[in-house]
Amino acid sequence: MANTFTVSVYQINGYVIPRDQAQRIAFPTTGNLFIDVTASPTRSLSSGYNVYGLIISGVTGNWYYTAETAAQLATLAG
Repeated sequence: MANTFTVSVYQINGYVIPRDQAQRIAFPTTGNLFIDVTASPTRSLSSGYNVYGLIISGVTGNWYYTAETAAQLATLAG
């Protein structure tokens, strides 16, 4: 089993990544908090992307918004 999983990130903390410049970031499989943001009124970003999951890094405390739901993130993390 790998010790990391990789997803595309569309917003980091308050910074929205410009359209077509999403960043692929690897996260450790443990120590992160996954939150479902599908019902959030701010899930549609100014870049045109919709985000459905939030990863709060246990290492840095940064917030990373993804197209994957919290359940999908948990599956990727194993």
